[in-house]
Amino acid sequence: MAISIQMYTLRDYMKTYDGVKDTLAKVAGIGYKYVQISVPPFMKIEELKALLDSNGLKADSLMAPVASVEAGIEMIVKNAGILGTDVVRTDGIPYKLVVTEEGCREYAAALERCGRLLKRNGLKFMYHNHAIEYINFENCTGMDIFLEETLPEHVMFQPDVHHIAAAGAEPSAALKAFKGRCEYVHMQGYAIIPGEGFDKSVPRRTVPVGTGNLNWIGIVKTCKEIGVRLFVVEQDWCIGDPFEEIALSYGNLLKMGVKSDF
Repeated sequence: MAISIQMYTLRDYMKTYDGVKDTLAKVAGIGYKYVQISVPPFMKIEELKALLDSNGLKADSLMAPVASVEAGIEMIVKNAGILGTDVVRTDGIPYKLVVTEEGCREYAAALERCGRLLKRNGLKFMYHNHAIEYINFENCTGMDIFLEETLPEHVMFQPDVHHIAAAGAEPSAALKAFKGRCEYVHMQGYAIIPGEGFDKSVPRRTVPVGTGNLNWIGIVKTCKEIGVRLFVVEQDWCIGDPFEEIALSYGNLLKMGVKSDF
């Protein structure tokens, strides 16, 4: 097991080359060895790799939208090689598709095609789900469709424990559905703080790992049971200083027995 961080958490600090450089240095200073990062539009992938190397950091995956996989497979293979990763992660299902059972099946089929193609090129494919995939249809949920209509050898998942809780499920129990096809998990706290949050009627906040309302010990236990090897810290929105909060998440994961490196 190891710990990574989704750099979207620190997006406000990475709007320039110098910002990316300074932010990666701070992340490494906390102790992180892995990052989940997308190539900034103002940088070449080779420049990003050089900054990662200079800070002793490794990219845990390459980002590639579903729509780009088939037409851009050669570039994806090349870029994954530059970053030194064999995992390609992708974006979430569009809203216009997730609202119908047919739309979920259509997207699941697209994921399966992408995963099959990437496997033929020596790469793993990983879908990052949020709460929306747990939408209920007559006899199933969108997540049921995704799990049943993609093959484990073609499509992995990176569930987010905050979003599982937001969908009304208990993460340490819901994660068991991903056994054997979930190597990465997003560790993002869920807290109820009255009067706070982006939806005042449901005052939930994203908070550091080890704080808030989630059963963290149970989550880590289940993750070990289902084969998770990388715990990816993420906070969509921070309440305090983001660097202090990701440091708290990192420290709490260490206390829970998660190693910082493989």
